[in-house]
Amino acid sequence: MKIDIGESLVCSWLRHVHQCWLVQANWKFSQHWKRWCLCDSELEELFRNMKDRFDRDGKMFKKTSVKQLRKQGEMDAVGIDYEGDVHAAEIAFHENGLHYRNPDKVLKKMLCTLLILRALRLPETRLHIYFLTPKARPNVQQSLEATFTALRTEYPKVEWRFITNDGFAKDVVRPTLEKASKVADSSELFLRSAKLLELVEHHAEQRPSAQPTRSGGEQDSAARTKFQPLVQSLMKTLLVSAPTLLSEEQKAGLQCKEYCQKELGLKMSYPLLVKVDGRQVNGRDRYWKEQFGAFYVCSEWKSHSHNAQRLLDFVEGLCASNAGQQGVEALLCHKQAFSRYPKSS
Repeated sequence: MKIDIGESLVCSWLRHVHQCWLVQANWKFSQHWKRWCLCDSELEELFRNMKDRFDRDGKMFKKTSVKQLRKQGEMDAVGIDYEGDVHAAEIAFHENGLHYRNPDKVLKKMLCTLLILRALRLPETRLHIYFLTPKARPNVQQSLEATFTALRTEYPKVEWRFITNDGFAKDVVRPTLEKASKVADSSELFLRSAKLLELVEHHAEQRPSAQPTRSGGEQDSAARTKFQPLVQSLMKTLLVSAPTLLSEEQKAGLQCKEYCQKELGLKMSYPLLVKVDGRQVNGRDRYWKEQFGAFYVCSEWKSHSHNAQRLLDFVEGLCASNAGQQGVEALLCHKQAFSRYPKSS
């Protein structure tokens, strides 16, 4: 049986954030529901209107019939809330960000979702249709925003939402994780994974330390000396263990001092990364001797508390944009480590 962490996330999101009392993943239409469905002629008319508006050249649906769409159509997750509203969600994970060159692929999926829901003859039911992806390149995001604007114009009674990038983290991942502590359902894979990571982190925090207890400024100073190992550990994950978590654009940015300062808000005098032949600056080592993949990592850090917060924000963004990908579990551990780092007074 295939287990999809993205579909599990969406189901938990519908159940606990949108408070859907009934949720099903991989929902499909049954050909035996004829009693409650539109007749073929009514459905054909709806389908013809869709094609006239969105598929005038016939390239999107080609020779597909409405019966085929109804039979083959599948939704990643469907939920019904206490008001009787129906929520249908599709989610797409691409390792380096959503790279659909033609937005019609998403448009077709959205139209098929609407067609199938309308086939159930639910005239008074409010429909909410979502397309979710943790990361979309700017050009893809722009084209899909235009697609959803057109859908809202054509079908104003339906709530259409396209959620990606920061919105995916803010509106989907974070509110779902906030509900995790009170959920005890072993079928919710995403939330159980989050609990497992919390358990591991809690166990690590409770482990007795071999060092004598310090207090006051000594304790804070001791904590601050551990900042650089946090950076090294993060870089091992991003550059060695799971290098696909960083896009090529992000790797290029981390080799630019201005990018590190402006985009990440890091207080540094040098780029975070340099190629293996650029470790020394003016004859002095400014990067750790250890090689991280094809890079050396800067050892010159100032204002540790500020940088810890900025790296925490950076890691949170990577968690959201790479949700469900290999290596995200390690990123969540780094997130916990940076979030515990002492903040400046």
